[in-house]
Amino acid sequence: MIRLLPIAILGVTSVLLFIFGVNLLYLTIRALRRPCIGFPDAPEPSSDAHVCVQLPVFNERYVAERVIDTACEMDWPLNQLEVQVLDDSDDDTTQIVGRCVARWQRKGVSITHLRRGSRVGFKAGALAYGLARTQAPFVAIFDADFVPPREFLRRIMGRFDDPRIAFAQARWGHLDENYSLFTRLQAMAIDFHFLVEQAVRSSSGYFTNFTGTAGVWRRTAIEDSGGWSARTLTEDLDLSYRAQMRGWKAAYVDDLVVPEELPVSIDAYRRQQSRWATGSFQTAFVLMGPLLRSGARPAAKFQAVIHLLAYGVGPVMLLQLACYPLLLVAFGGTSPRLPWYLGDAAAVAILVGAAPWVGFIAAQTRRGRPWWAGIPSVLCQVVGAGMSLNTLIALARSLRPGGAFVRTPKHRIVGRGRDAVEWREHEYVRVGDPRALTEAGAGLAAIALVPIALDRGLFLIALYSAMFAAGFLVIASLSAVDFFEVLTLRRLGRQALTRVRSAAPAAILISAAAALLVLAARLPEPFEDGYGHWLIAANLASTGHMHDPLFGMEDTWLPGYHVFAAAVLQVFGLWQLGALKVMSALFGGATAACVYALAPNRRQAVLATALLVLNPVFLFTSGSAVVEPLLTALLSGAALAAVRGRLKLAALLAAFAVLTSTK
Repeated sequence: MIRLLPIAILGVTSVLLFIFGVNLLYLTIRALRRPCIGFPDAPEPSSDAHVCVQLPVFNERYVAERVIDTACEMDWPLNQLEVQVLDDSDDDTTQIVGRCVARWQRKGVSITHLRRGSRVGFKAGALAYGLARTQAPFVAIFDADFVPPREFLRRIMGRFDDPRIAFAQARWGHLDENYSLFTRLQAMAIDFHFLVEQAVRSSSGYFTNFTGTAGVWRRTAIEDSGGWSARTLTEDLDLSYRAQMRGWKAAYVDDLVVPEELPVSIDAYRRQQSRWATGSFQTAFVLMGPLLRSGARPAAKFQAVIHLLAYGVGPVMLLQLACYPLLLVAFGGTSPRLPWYLGDAAAVAILVGAAPWVGFIAAQTRRGRPWWAGIPSVLCQVVGAGMSLNTLIALARSLRPGGAFVRTPKHRIVGRGRDAVEWREHEYVRVGDPRALTEAGAGLAAIALVPIALDRGLFLIALYSAMFAAGFLVIASLSAVDFFEVLTLRRLGRQALTRVRSAAPAAILISAAAALLVLAARLPEPFEDGYGHWLIAANLASTGHMHDPLFGMEDTWLPGYHVFAAAVLQVFGLWQLGALKVMSALFGGATAACVYALAPNRRQAVLATALLVLNPVFLFTSGSAVVEPLLTALLSGAALAAVRGRLKLAALLAAFAVLTSTK
């Protein structure tokens, strides 16, 4: 039974993942047949209809004024334009909004500042409150971090000449895409959603979704579909599906871009993804039955089901990962290798992991960029794997309707370097998410599976486990970095933060080296020398004499190592060869740190350390019971230090080399 259960789970989940991956490839191929995004002439509306622009705001002191200004500056007749600021704030955002609204009222704009006095229903409640206070037949919605172009209404309202259109959705752009690698990866994922998924679903007549902002709704469609509801945390997804199930249509305007601000903090991103995942699952639970019973085409129903359950990929893959320890236990005592078909299940998972990467590259080509611009998006898979535990928690929360709408903080970041604000000083920053500890533990558990899978020849399972280990550890590490940087800035000031940042690349690189060395230490001993040195060290620890008791050979080679090893064995036990491997891995990490410190500049330091750490000989010997590369590294470091005039450091390294290896 213990064997059949994980095999059955792997079989079922592999089929589900295979279907999801093939569908992503199908959408990608369909998207590639569409032309690159250009700037065609937008269809002009047949008349200037009355439009109400709704701006839901909650504690947005840094961006509230900007979105109000852009909304009031839209190219639309003033007598047909109305702006509502739906302000649920409980901080000084209310005063900022009040001053901005008064300024635009003096300029003749019909703008109102609406306060409910509570956050009942959160964003859905605010939108419904504003809708009840306008007679406008069309409602445009923008979140506070979006900056709509002046011609937005001119380029989107022509879609409503078709009376069947319920809403028209524009494409998201990115104000701070170049802020960091993390924001670039987010931008690639969003581009994939809009330029591949949304484009194909809309053009094929499949169900598509309003993304909560950067779009326009027809008032009668909202009312006919039951209005805004707070029963899910994605009120936009819920309403757009209900409208299409009622027979309304959606329009997607992929050549109209509305830029927005991406989260720059991993904790903010985690909370955003948690809200989106929870709301998507809630919507699926509520609407899946009515959707399948509706009169929609089978193909549209199939695409809708995959769309609503898309966040389920992470928990499903996590379930597969959880099966591997059970399999290793089940087959470990009777067979040195697991059945071949279990490796095939991992291959399916890897294939599914590659499918979004192809889609991300396709999305970049549709933006008019070269295909290789999408290659870094492979890291999106690592981030996605790291977020799977967060998504699993969201799935558990989605079993209850509603929930708290946790906003994503915005900081008015529009670039990097001097153009970027120091967001860590802002009021809305929250770091130290306790979920990072769980992710770190999951990462360590996943990486422990890698050497076992390699030992049994299951390279795909090892790769799969390594991907999740990397994802969990990267997410947890980014959380830790944000936490310590914010803490340093607020307690010690900017100068201390600058010093911490200058040391961060070295710390990250050396930590990665240590992780690889610990992994190498778990592999089988590659050299017989390791056992010989263990024997000498064990004899030294027990008798005080440095020689080989088995063959009676006196050996004073590597006396420094034997002294350290004897001390370790004295503490952990004479038979603990694994303790010696860990000690050697630590020596290897110290070697990598010396190489980094002695390089003339940061770029060369990173390159030299990376080449050292990725050297198989260094990994295997540093992971063995004896760390022979230490001698070469110390002597080379001493010579380099002497050339650079750092004589004290050169003497120290040379002395340590002599202590370690001289007869």
